[in-house]
Amino acid sequence: MSYCSVIHTQADTAADGGFQWPWYLGLHGNLTIWNYAVGGAVCSNSLTPLNGAPDVSSQAMWFVEDHITALGTKQQKLHLNPDELTVIIFIGTNDIGINSFVTNSQSPNVSLADVADCQLSSIRNLWALGARNFILSSLIPLHLTGLYNGSSAPVIYWPVEHNGTVWHKGMFNLVNSLNRMLKDGVDILNAESKDKSLGAGKVEFFDAYRFFEEMYNQPAKYFNGSIPPDVLGHCHRCDVPTDWHFCGIGDCSLAERDSYMWWDELHPSEQTGRHLAAEILKKIENKSTY
Repeated sequence: MSYCSVIHTQADTAADGGFQWPWYLGLHGNLTIWNYAVGGAVCSNSLTPLNGAPDVSSQAMWFVEDHITALGTKQQKLHLNPDELTVIIFIGTNDIGINSFVTNSQSPNVSLADVADCQLSSIRNLWALGARNFILSSLIPLHLTGLYNGSSAPVIYWPVEHNGTVWHKGMFNLVNSLNRMLKDGVDILNAESKDKSLGAGKVEFFDAYRFFEEMYNQPAKYFNGSIPPDVLGHCHRCDVPTDWHFCGIGDCSLAERDSYMWWDELHPSEQTGRHLAAEILKKIENKSTY
């Protein structure tokens, strides 16, 4: 079986301090991985522009360059077996976070529904290219991260004081609202896929939110470094939030890393990524309860 990650949450090794979760998915599932994710990306730069990183449509074009010929013609062909290809869409953290919805910085004519529609449209576009098996992931419970857990203290991602309570409540609402839209959207996509003229296929919803809650509430099952499990703190330190040059001073040791759920104030740790990969593999194999 092949696997194509068009988008996922962590997009570079610095984001979790180690290997990305798709690497572990390929390792444990003996899968071929094509990873087109970009750090700091959003679903659409026209909806929630942040730092100019290539968005989902741009990343999908890299998939086209690698695997599609004669795009837009009668001779268009996907050079992969669609029965052995699973596309995973895992996006949203940046779309609704700081400098966007949670700080009320989004464009006045952009709604949360637009962000959900962007993800659903991405699947439709990939369907038109010949992909037939998809996993659309929910957002994780971002209100549990150090950035959105209710603290008003400056952090490296927002180096001034802020209203942590408002951010915490707002992020809880944003994530759960968007997840509900995505889950309902999966039902719509599957209804559309019943048109056999388009070719049989299926879209699965992966409840990453509930899986992360499980890890958070049962840490001893998942985090086994040299210190007790820690789901509140994080390994990577940036104790001078106004200066990146001090980041890394005071980081946890290599032996301690696997005790942490979070790498920094926003990103899950490598150990969390290992468990995420294992659970997504179960999802691909129709064995996951999430």
